[in-house]
Amino acid sequence: MIYYPRIIEKELKNAARQFPVVLLTGPRQSGKSTTLTQLFKKHHYVTFDDPVLRAQALSDPALFINDHPGPAILDEIQYVPQLLSHLKMIVDKNRDISGRFLLTGSQAFSLMQGISESLTGRVAIFELLPMSYRELPKVKGVDEDTAFNDMIRGFFPATAAQKVAPKMFYASYIQTYLERDLRSMQHVHDLHTFQNFVEVLATNIGQILNLSRVGTVCGITHTTAKRWLSILEASRIIYLLRPYTRNLRKRIVRTPKLYFTDTGIVAHILRETHPRALRQGVMGGFLFENMVILDLVKNNFAHGNPFQLYFYRDNNQFEVDLLMERGGKTIPIEIKLTRSPTKQMVTGIRSLSNLVTLQPGFLLTTRDQTLSLGERVSCRYWYEFLCDFEFD
Repeated sequence: MIYYPRIIEKELKNAARQFPVVLLTGPRQSGKSTTLTQLFKKHHYVTFDDPVLRAQALSDPALFINDHPGPAILDEIQYVPQLLSHLKMIVDKNRDISGRFLLTGSQAFSLMQGISESLTGRVAIFELLPMSYRELPKVKGVDEDTAFNDMIRGFFPATAAQKVAPKMFYASYIQTYLERDLRSMQHVHDLHTFQNFVEVLATNIGQILNLSRVGTVCGITHTTAKRWLSILEASRIIYLLRPYTRNLRKRIVRTPKLYFTDTGIVAHILRETHPRALRQGVMGGFLFENMVILDLVKNNFAHGNPFQLYFYRDNNQFEVDLLMERGGKTIPIEIKLTRSPTKQMVTGIRSLSNLVTLQPGFLLTTRDQTLSLGERVSCRYWYEFLCDFEFD
């Protein structure tokens, strides 16, 4: 199997030199265990996907830790939360040993509660999403059909790097997530309705989330819709981009925008396998925006979250798709599926610049040449921007 290095490797190595425990979270199949086993080859590997090892750890956590004192990679730690307090005790006996336990976990909501209770101050926490364009071999001539083929294929290592057939992978992925993970969470009992809920969300990517309307369409209460949404967000099936609200006198939208962490899941749910049909359909622009924004989100996570990410929209419908803020400096970004950019496409940036001091902004399109749009805004080719933007 070919291993493609992940950008987060530098952060993980640095953390393992400073903390006794390192936790890598993220959705299933995003490459967590593969990354750790590649980086830390001398660590003993234990996976709690193995029912025998899981049963041993659950029946006698203290004995299990004594049998695996480290250095060790403990994969899918959320299945044995009882281990966390025992990890704390053994780590506290010798705090000078760094990188002793490397943990992975897929269900962040239950896992993080146990981490905060047991390992505060002892653990460095990171998140790994599916692959970004920077982590794949660079190619020339990425046209629109190629881009949408990438979106359909998705960015999980299995489909993006190992070339597993997307239809087979995503059918299995969704089935496993619904039937295995959600049942173990014990928050969802009507899986058919929940699957319908996920499908409705997939048709709302790149839009302000109207959770009441989604709940009505699915025949569930707002309370249930809110709970299910939190499950999807915590397990990183979806990503909610929060609105920018700082120091603004205008009335602004305060509801998040909805994206999926992987476009392949959306394409599978939409039952669309032809890149040109998807590009020309009603969801084409939204899926393109989803892909670009999540690529930037992935890289931001991998670099230790140097930027705070937001979107902007006011009640006059002026909007900026993405604001990247660091050190009081804010970079506005608009995303359009077009080869013919115009100044009208960045009216949201101009509107916001009257209220907030902005850095030079960007309009990302499929035009493969840089173009000045005046007033400190330039049009950039989306692929080059994603590969070249500086996070460090």
